[in-house]
Amino acid sequence: MTILLYPNNKSNLSEYYKRAFEQAVELFIVTAYLTEWNETLTLNQSCRGFRVIIGKDFGITRKAACEAIMRWLPSQRKGQFMVADQISGFHPKAVFWKESNGACFSIIGSSNLTHAAFNTNFEANVFSTISNDEYVIAKRWVKAIEKLAVVVSEDWLAQYKEAKPNGGISGKAPNEKKEQETAKPLIVFRLPKPKGMNQQIEERRNSLVAYNKNRDGLIDLFRRCANQEITSSDFYEQLPNYWGYDRKDRLTGEGWQIRGKQSNFEMLSQSYMNILEAADEDRDDMVADEIDNLENNNVPTRGAFLSEMLCLEFPQEYPVLNKPIKEYLKKVNFKAPRGASEGVRYVDLAKKLRLSLIQNPTHPAHNLAELDAVIWLAFGN
Repeated sequence: MTILLYPNNKSNLSEYYKRAFEQAVELFIVTAYLTEWNETLTLNQSCRGFRVIIGKDFGITRKAACEAIMRWLPSQRKGQFMVADQISGFHPKAVFWKESNGACFSIIGSSNLTHAAFNTNFEANVFSTISNDEYVIAKRWVKAIEKLAVVVSEDWLAQYKEAKPNGGISGKAPNEKKEQETAKPLIVFRLPKPKGMNQQIEERRNSLVAYNKNRDGLIDLFRRCANQEITSSDFYEQLPNYWGYDRKDRLTGEGWQIRGKQSNFEMLSQSYMNILEAADEDRDDMVADEIDNLENNNVPTRGAFLSEMLCLEFPQEYPVLNKPIKEYLKKVNFKAPRGASEGVRYVDLAKKLRLSLIQNPTHPAHNLAELDAVIWLAFGN
């Protein structure tokens, strides 16, 4: 363990941060607020897991700093900068990372990611190696925070009110009333409750029951195709044995078969199996990466078909990608960050819908598969 004090002794805090960015294969940063961002930082190209989660209490986070990190992030990472929008009292200042040799580290202390923290403030931090078990605990803690966070986008920034430089939203020191105001989430999801939704939800639940009866055979079909034991054509021909209207486990409407028939189901199956076998805490990143890979290879079934497979297997986590869902989010006026990749946009959609259920605990829909049925009834033809 190394104690990093400033200015009483020469602090190497900035060097440890630089090391984290350059050497981490996984890097998680949580900070109470963000007032600036160093765009000269270079993230390790092999970094497979990355999050920056900031707070919004009292309006201290600066919009310009958020815009800087949004510019800094490439399209495939636009969804990895988040704000703890649903959390009141978000005050951590910590960095956790793992390097390629498996060694794990942390920086925990008083410093936020600011120029002053590295140069002028009186700060006390600790740099330490941590065990893999401790790292796993920290990673899961960050992932729990992520469930109550939203991706920082232009739409979120447009609604965020930053404090005046001399303190407080009104320019005065934060008081209890102001604290309550800034603790409220900026984005509020109001879920539709169309007539007939209970019947739709019940039918969707029946579809999920039917899927579970066919699941083992369907996943085995994906596995055999991924391993090149059968061809794409074989996959397409055998698919109705496990999924479709006759099997009572199909969620989407007509239309995909003509375009999908010529799809590369081998590549799609490999992506699906990678997602299926990913650790729970890494699955969102895997989903985004695999969809982007399928887009780069022009695999047409990466949209409605793959998203339905994900929704059937992970009904709590992933929605079906369809027009009614897009219409609903258009009404909410909360788009993904500008320039985000296709995979990032889909995972961003999933996170928003998960959060909508957290915000509406009494809604009859209990998962994203059921919510899809409700939104289809409200916004579909």
